[in-house]
Amino acid sequence: MMKKRIVWIELLRIAACAAVVLLHAASQHFRDVPVDTFTWKVSNFYHGISRFAVPCFVMISGALYLDKKRDWNLKKLWLGNILTVAAAYLFWQIFYGAYRIAVHGSPAVGSAEFVKKMLVYVSDSYFHLWYLPMLMGLMIITPLLWEIVNSRRGKQWEEYLILLFLIFKILPYTIAYLPLPWMDHLKSLMNTVQPVLAVDFTGYFILGHYLYAYDLPKKAERAVFAAGPVLIIAGIGLCQWRSLALDKAVQSFYENYTVSAFFWSAAVFLFFKNCLGRITWDERQERVICYLGSCTFGVYLIHAFFRDILHRAGIDSMMIDNTAAAVPLTALAILALSFAAAAVLKCIPVIKKWIV
Repeated sequence: MMKKRIVWIELLRIAACAAVVLLHAASQHFRDVPVDTFTWKVSNFYHGISRFAVPCFVMISGALYLDKKRDWNLKKLWLGNILTVAAAYLFWQIFYGAYRIAVHGSPAVGSAEFVKKMLVYVSDSYFHLWYLPMLMGLMIITPLLWEIVNSRRGKQWEEYLILLFLIFKILPYTIAYLPLPWMDHLKSLMNTVQPVLAVDFTGYFILGHYLYAYDLPKKAERAVFAAGPVLIIAGIGLCQWRSLALDKAVQSFYENYTVSAFFWSAAVFLFFKNCLGRITWDERQERVICYLGSCTFGVYLIHAFFRDILHRAGIDSMMIDNTAAAVPLTALAILALSFAAAAVLKCIPVIKKWIV
């Protein structure tokens, strides 16, 4: 029986999943083509607008895991939530390791060289699977964060932690890539103090719960809605400007810890909560949305496989001259195959629980 799900969160989950696939479709030739071409500019644009994906995934986790209705039990946390993600991570690390060995045609299965290569592949996260160990890290500290954000002054503590996230992570990360004088000394100064609990993805984790649990004042909400699109477009423009200046692809101005990504992700989250969250869906629509949302974890895990398969078949972001159309078409093809595969895997009892 499917657990009761929140429709707007499932819609956001689906959108974030689609954005991850779009980003990875756009990245196939991001560093292969000259930065002064239309093809690269299109890739840069799709890169930028899809950067809300990972922060919003983390914000969804924060919204749900830190919900005051939760009653955390350490045994259930470790043997249920964390172990499940760890099992999926190990399985897909082995899967992608075996796939990479297979496509290169060597070494022979069962040989010492095969075992060595598999151990190397399994020990280093495949390009998109880094998300799972990071998520496990957030889960490990979730009970502590839950106690903080659901305490008597929880709202104030969350605001404090989000402010620290902005001051000690978002701003330094953003400024570090601007060609300012004395940059090395400035970076060293900004990184002198690093309050660990408030940096990295913990900031987005807490931000997700805060935006989920509390309504922003209307002026603040409008400011976020205005800042998000403006800053992400500015980030895209700065990446293009810097790439042309250095004659190499740069994506530093809209990465996960930039001001652009922070406000763009917050704006997208609030749009789904405050706009799409007001829509009344009938029972059938809710069922379809929630089912698709339940498939997104599997889609995220397997989409890199179909991305590579399609690329080898000549279906990628440069399959036609019109890159602006080729990127979303490639993303749609990857999504369709990944959703179909995830749906099939979800029909297998053990696989459903531990792998997808």
